[in-house]
Amino acid sequence: MSTLTELSREASRCVKCGTCLADCPIYAETLSEVTTARGKMSLVESLASGDIQFTKKFKDLLLSCVVCNACGEGCPNNVNVGEILLEVRRELVNYRGLSITKKFLFRHLLTSLHTMLLYFRAGSLLRGLILKKIPKESSLHIRFSLPFLNKKRLIPALAKNFFCDSHPPVAKANKEKKRVGYFVGCITNYLFPEIGNATLRILNKHGVSVFIPSDQKCCGLIAFGSGDWHSTQKLALSNIEAFDQINLDTIVATCASCSATLKVFYPLLFKDADVNTQKKVDRFSHKVMDISQFLIKELEIPSEPKENTLKKGNLPQITYHDPCHLNRTLGISREPREILKSLPNLAFVEMDNACRCCGMGGIFNITHYDLSLNILDHKLDTLEDMGVEMIATGCSGCMLQFMDGIHQRGLKTKVIHLIEALEMG
Repeated sequence: MSTLTELSREASRCVKCGTCLADCPIYAETLSEVTTARGKMSLVESLASGDIQFTKKFKDLLLSCVVCNACGEGCPNNVNVGEILLEVRRELVNYRGLSITKKFLFRHLLTSLHTMLLYFRAGSLLRGLILKKIPKESSLHIRFSLPFLNKKRLIPALAKNFFCDSHPPVAKANKEKKRVGYFVGCITNYLFPEIGNATLRILNKHGVSVFIPSDQKCCGLIAFGSGDWHSTQKLALSNIEAFDQINLDTIVATCASCSATLKVFYPLLFKDADVNTQKKVDRFSHKVMDISQFLIKELEIPSEPKENTLKKGNLPQITYHDPCHLNRTLGISREPREILKSLPNLAFVEMDNACRCCGMGGIFNITHYDLSLNILDHKLDTLEDMGVEMIATGCSGCMLQFMDGIHQRGLKTKVIHLIEALEMG
């Protein structure tokens, strides 16, 4: 594993030029120098030199980051700020340990599929006691304050039927041309199974049989982003084993955060493992494709540009938000737009600063909820000015963030997944 000295050496490549100030969504809200990339790189150097310690204040500063890596993208010295911060968070957990809540969540709930299902099913029975339904909406509000959950937060209702419970291990295409494995992800499985259902219909329609390993688990991003690499490694190895059993060349994911975790973060987790483990992880990660990329590159959807059948002004308008993990981590931004622009029944309108972070940041949305929504406000201002009927994105976390903010602001814009837009168009 990287030592603090090695991380400090990488952090010292930051020349403190301040370019990151213009890109950092946290700095835009706090105007605090220490929250910027150059501020955090200085903290890492001071930590390695012994000038500061792993104090609670240091922990709070380290976690006050959505790890969108906009700073790294714009850095003239190409300092990988996101990776440095993720590794320092691991060092923080190694030194201070996890809170009781995070330990239960990461090392008990996420790593045990059976336990997770029990809790979610219990939650379905008890939700009326702790959650109240919002009139004319299917989502919920918390009746009273709960640890880490703000009372005003919008909570999507659990699905009546979880996706993985509702489908056999194989969804075969009538005229099979290809086979893929499908990494479902927690949010699609438990909250939005319609995303998975639409994925199966579209892939089957185009001759793709879909294999869904029943023992796949959470990708582990929430634990990884919190510095708990131990739990994430357990989840990674379980998922790799689950997909190794079906022995396919391609694995698709419909959540950008899951795609990035499986493809980029899993190899990072095991960079210091033995050679055989590294090869196993790399072999798995090379198979992973985000659904937008698979549709364009493998299925050639759309096969050719289509013109809207009606005048643009008469069509429902849809815009697109770039998830940070899709755009910056995986470098995918063209493919979703090609899909949306091809839809004959929807008019695509580009959003200003579409790649600006929505403020979700995984657990950041829980630990820094108000700041998270302040970051989202910039996107909502743009949406309100545009007046579009729909906003599409390819990340389940971004969807949750937009749903919450749109509800609280009272906008009428509907949040949908890219794959749902493809079915509609």
